[in-house]
Amino acid sequence: MNIPDSRRDDVRAKGSTMVETIIVLPILLMLLFGVAEFSVVFSRWQTVSNAAREGARTAVVFRAPCVAATVESEVRARVRAYTGAAGISLADGQIQISGVCGDPTTNSSVQVTAPYRFRVVNAMAPSLSPTIDTVGTSVMRNEGTG
Repeated sequence: MNIPDSRRDDVRAKGSTMVETIIVLPILLMLLFGVAEFSVVFSRWQTVSNAAREGARTAVVFRAPCVAATVESEVRARVRAYTGAAGISLADGQIQISGVCGDPTTNSSVQVTAPYRFRVVNAMAPSLSPTIDTVGTSVMRNEGTG
């Protein structure tokens, strides 16, 4: 039985299309998942940065009498509340605070740093997941003790 040339060309074209799809599809899927993971990392970094900014703002507007331990606990609570709303949990020991209750006449500043470790593709392979360390830092000048 002879197959006409045009039909034979159609079968070859379908076969080459399948091979091309098999080669290109994994690359496109990796690119798609890479973009999705990057967007999640970027979102988490933005959240941690905003939380550090909120914590620094809490520290610089604190009014007299300024007790460093009280200010630091309020700053930590504010940072944890902000990140907690986005599903990020930070321990008190991770949040670094310096310069609270500084003298506004000497241009002292408050610095709040909140690190976060993001696990890439955590749901698929938790034991093999690489991590990306992000840090949110904010520095603000003390406004005064009222």
